[in-house]
Amino acid sequence: MKKPYLNTSASVTPELRELSAPARLRVPLHEKHKPTVKKKQTVARGEVIAENPAKSAYGTGFLHAGMDGVVEEILTDAIVIAALPEPREGEETTVPAGPEPAVLNGLEGEALCRRLLELGIDTGVFHPGRMLIVNALNPEPGMLASEYLLLKERATLEAGLRLLERAVHPPAVKLAVARGMDAALQGCATVHVSDRYPSTIDPLVVHALTGTERPGNVDVISVSHLYRAGRVAETGLPAPDAILSLNGSLFRVSAGIPVQDVLDAAGISSGPGWKVALGGPMRGESIFDLSVGVPPDCTAITVVREGEFPEVAPNPCIHCGECVLACPARIHPGLLSANAEFGFFDAARAGHVETCLECGMCTFVCPANRPVMQYLLVAKRQLADQDETLTSCRLQA
Repeated sequence: MKKPYLNTSASVTPELRELSAPARLRVPLHEKHKPTVKKKQTVARGEVIAENPAKSAYGTGFLHAGMDGVVEEILTDAIVIAALPEPREGEETTVPAGPEPAVLNGLEGEALCRRLLELGIDTGVFHPGRMLIVNALNPEPGMLASEYLLLKERATLEAGLRLLERAVHPPAVKLAVARGMDAALQGCATVHVSDRYPSTIDPLVVHALTGTERPGNVDVISVSHLYRAGRVAETGLPAPDAILSLNGSLFRVSAGIPVQDVLDAAGISSGPGWKVALGGPMRGESIFDLSVGVPPDCTAITVVREGEFPEVAPNPCIHCGECVLACPARIHPGLLSANAEFGFFDAARAGHVETCLECGMCTFVCPANRPVMQYLLVAKRQLADQDETLTSCRLQA
């Protein structure tokens, strides 16, 4: 058995493969999305299918259809779009008219942010007047999309940068790239940082570039996020696609494409003991239904074959301290995981579990193969729910 190699830069960047529209899309819904379509409605690629009803210009972006099709189902967590039916003999397929390109020229500030949100860009990470950091490192080992975009899509990235400069007016923009990489974007100050995980995750990149932990005057986005903004800047249309890596290959897919379709395109037939995750090997979210659709912000699918890595199980902690040495947040993951395991959530709060960066290094180094980070995530979610309930009770009183 082996564990992942921790350097994230790729020695060779593969070519991007374009996947054709599938027979069906299952577009994931965020909890803040409100569907705007009805069952059996015909939709065009780029048409709004779910909106964020909040009036703010800063939040979760609208969802758009990734292909021409018919709304088949509206579920609590997804909207299912089927491909247009084949025409009857002697008839032609009626293709729905797509949306007109948005006019972005002349818009700035909050008005532009609102328009970007309607075009599918998540603007909730932005705060006007803050420094903007673009994290262009591959976030985890085996993920390739960030370096590909930086090296191959410079014009689109720079178009996105000009657009965001008008939207949020950052006083400075910095680009974080791996040491030894010759890459730059016009208007960005390039800073070279370590590509060894977990140095590539946003909080540690921000610290490396500013020298400050959790600064209040900095926004950070991925290069994938910037690329989506660039596509919108170039076309005036939504970009309901995702560029993701899968076992050394790169694909452009329609958002909502079933994971199984991407595995099929890569020639991967998963076995009964295999694990599949949306995201990378360290922080990815395991899925158990391969009909799940790929989210628009997904940049990787990770497939772990049975027996390839040590199995994680709820084994007892052996108090070795390895997780403490590896933790970039300088907390005690082992103790906090025990607090969560046995329901002592207040003790976990007292141990500052909220400062966990969710990098997964505690689970990675654990010789007992405990799901340490997963326990910490449980504690964080439980405490967040408690706080929300307490706030609701106070408001009602």
